[in-house]
Amino acid sequence: MKKITSFVKKRKILSIVVVIILIVAVWFIFFNKKATQIETYTVKKGNITETIMGTGNVQAAQVSVYSTSNGVVQELYVKNGDSVQAGQELFKVKSTSTDQEIATAYANYLTALNNLKKSQQDKESAYAQLLSNKKTLTDAKGDLKYQKNHDENPKTNKDYTSSEKKSLRQDVDAKESSLNASQEKYDDAQTAISASQASVKASKLSYDATQNATIKAQVAGTVSNLSVRVGDVVYFSDITVTSTTIASPVLVIGDLSGYSVKIGINEMERSKIALGQKATIKFDAISGKEYTGTVEKIDDFGVEESGVITYNAYLSVTDQDERMLPKMTANVTVETNSRENVIVVPSKALKPYQNAKGVQVLKTDSKGKQVYEYVSVKIGLKSGSQVEIISGLEEGMIISLSDATITSAK
Repeated sequence: MKKITSFVKKRKILSIVVVIILIVAVWFIFFNKKATQIETYTVKKGNITETIMGTGNVQAAQVSVYSTSNGVVQELYVKNGDSVQAGQELFKVKSTSTDQEIATAYANYLTALNNLKKSQQDKESAYAQLLSNKKTLTDAKGDLKYQKNHDENPKTNKDYTSSEKKSLRQDVDAKESSLNASQEKYDDAQTAISASQASVKASKLSYDATQNATIKAQVAGTVSNLSVRVGDVVYFSDITVTSTTIASPVLVIGDLSGYSVKIGINEMERSKIALGQKATIKFDAISGKEYTGTVEKIDDFGVEESGVITYNAYLSVTDQDERMLPKMTANVTVETNSRENVIVVPSKALKPYQNAKGVQVLKTDSKGKQVYEYVSVKIGLKSGSQVEIISGLEEGMIISLSDATITSAK
């Protein structure tokens, strides 16, 4: 009997525990669901700034300096950090070319000169033929015109048969064809001259690469990236050293006094960005510092890559310091527009509604019950997390920020 009583008690206790667990679970699910579903925001006025964000690099006016000869650095006249002027001597190279290489390079240069001379002669001949064909066509057109005038006013000394008229027309057509052919030949001659001139330039550079050379600065600036010492081997910039290696610059001459930052923007952003707009610039390599920039230049011609059009924008940096270096990665935020004292709400309040945008607004229905109803809104400026509402909302309204579609609330 005691065992039966004990068993009944245990069952009652177990039943009570199960009921309590169920009540707690229902309470948790119901109220947690309500808490996560309904996130509200009271509409108010504020300020908003529309921005364009982009990633780019620091740009600097710079010229890479290569050796003009294949050889060994014999003397160095500069070091990193030196300021140089255009025409100043930078380094001297002693050629390591063999007599055979020198002779071959010179022969190629002479051949290119001869080909250029022949191309120029061909052009002169083609031009003479072009002038001759123009004259003969003009004469033939004169005869044809005379014949037409005779047909309109027969009071002339010559009568034209139908075969003669046909012959005059054919003569004009033939001479027009000859003129077109001579024009094409003249154009081809000009193209040949351009190709020959390029060949002369290339062969002359190749020949110079077999000679001793003293390399001079092309522009004024500061020497950087000096990569050689006396005794190092250098190569003419247009040759391939191996199948996978090309000649490298010996040094760089750059203008360290003023940098710019280049970013790429899309088609929609191109219509918003303008000269003079302010920007903030941060660098991955420089922590704790935010630089100030100004839009100085915007490209009108875009660059297409994989079907996407990108325009380049260039920004000056007003508070540049020594920590900024060329090619550093920059994260740029450009302020394109701003408004003050306007209705501003979090961007996540916007929902797709009637092929546009809407916001769920808390209202009281005819039965006194609070419900959320969609209201169409017209939007203005956008920032990263906020959006301006031009119409559809008023201050004091309570709106839903929830991602779920809410039809009612208590």
